[in-house]
Amino acid sequence: MTRAWIGLSTSTFLLSLIAATAVPAQADELESSVAAKAGALEVLHRKAERALVGVAQDPSYRDYFRATSADEQQKHKERIDRISLETQRKFSVSEMCLINALGHEISRIVEGEIADDLSTEEAQNIFFDPSFAQPPQSAYVSPIYISPDTHRWVIGYATPIDVEGERKAILHYEHDLIAFQELLRQGLADDGRFLLAVIPEGWIIADSRRAIATEQRGNSTAPADYFDTFRVEDRTLEDLGRELGGGESGSGRVMLDGEPHRIAWQTVKRWTLVGFEREAG
Repeated sequence: MTRAWIGLSTSTFLLSLIAATAVPAQADELESSVAAKAGALEVLHRKAERALVGVAQDPSYRDYFRATSADEQQKHKERIDRISLETQRKFSVSEMCLINALGHEISRIVEGEIADDLSTEEAQNIFFDPSFAQPPQSAYVSPIYISPDTHRWVIGYATPIDVEGERKAILHYEHDLIAFQELLRQGLADDGRFLLAVIPEGWIIADSRRAIATEQRGNSTAPADYFDTFRVEDRTLEDLGRELGGGESGSGRVMLDGEPHRIAWQTVKRWTLVGFEREAG
C-alpha cells in the first residue's frame, strides 16, 4: 500500500489525503485520459518547436550578419520582418523577435505590427541565456512569464542563429498560455472528472473546470496574483514527490469533499498533469 502523493488546497477547495490502494494492473480510464492529454500537450510543444526551428533556417537570418553595409542589413531586416508576420499569421504567434548576443532586438513583431521601439535589454529575460546554450536547430521552451509586449501569460520558444559556427542571435516567439489551457479543457466538462496542470513552482496554471485569466493585472508579474497553489497537507508537489521516490507518472486514490476519488498524474515539459475522477458509490 502506498500513499497518493498529490492533492490540492485552494481558497475554495480542499483535498484530504488518505491511504491509497494499489492501482489495478489493467488499463485505467482515468490514467488513459491523463496520458492522452499529456500526449496532446507534448505534440503542441513539439509543433511549436519545429515551426520555429524551420523558420530560422531561412537564409535571411544569417545573411543579415554577413552583410557588409547598413543598407544591406536593412534589406535583410525587411525580409525578416515579413517572415515574422507570416509566421504569426500561420502559427498564431503573439510576439516574435530576433535578438543579438548583446540582448538587442533586431526585429520584433507584436500581434501583426512591426515594432520600431526595439529593446536593448533582452539579455535579462529568462529565456535569453538558455536559448543561446541550445544546440543548433533545436528550441528552448521557457517557463511561463508575462510578456512585456502582449501583457499576458505566455510560453516562450527560442532557437539559436549560428553563422560560421558563432552564435550571433536567437529567434524567439511566444504563445499565449490560454491556448494550452483550452487544450487541457477539451472533453472534460463533466465535474466527475477534471484535470489540473501544475508547474514546478507549485502553481495551478490550468483547470479543466474553469478558465484561468491570463491578462496582466496592473503592473503585477507575481504568479500568486493569478494562480492558486497546489498542496497536500501543507506539503508541496516536490515534497510529496521526494517522500514517494519521485516518478513522472502514477495513480492512486484520495478523498475529495468526503468522497473517494481516483487520481492519476503525468509530467510533460516540466508540467504535471493531474486528473481526478469521482468513484462510483
